[in-house]
Amino acid sequence: MKKFLFLLINCLVITPLLAKSITNQELLKTCKDSSPAAQNFCYGFIISAANAAQFYRNIVDIEHEFVNICFPEDISNKEIVDLFIAWAEKNPSVANATAFVGVSSSFSTQYSCPQKQKAGKISDT
Repeated sequence: MKKFLFLLINCLVITPLLAKSITNQELLKTCKDSSPAAQNFCYGFIISAANAAQFYRNIVDIEHEFVNICFPEDISNKEIVDLFIAWAEKNPSVANATAFVGVSSSFSTQYSCPQKQKAGKISDT
C-alpha cells in the first residue's frame, strides 16, 4: 500500500512539475472537438480527475477535511464532462489556469459535500 501511495503521489504531484500542464482553455477546446481522439482525451482527463478526487476522499482523506466533492452514485461520465464544459465557459478569467484545478473546481461548484452540524463542529456527511 505504501508503494502504491508513493507512486500515486509521484504521478499526481511530481510528474506535473516536470511537464507543461494543460490549461482549462486547452481542455475546453479539446472537449468541444468532435474527433474520437479529442473526445477520448477529454473524457479520460476529466473522469480520471473525478476518480482521483473520490479515491483521495475515500481512502486518504478519511476525516474529509481536504476534498469537498461528493458525486451522486448515479452520475454519468457525460454529466461530469458537461459540468466541466459549462464551468469553463462561465469562467473565462481562469482559462490559462491548470486544467486539473479547473476540473476540480467545476466538481466542487456542483457537488460539494453536504455539511452537518454535530456537537458544535461542522462535519461532512
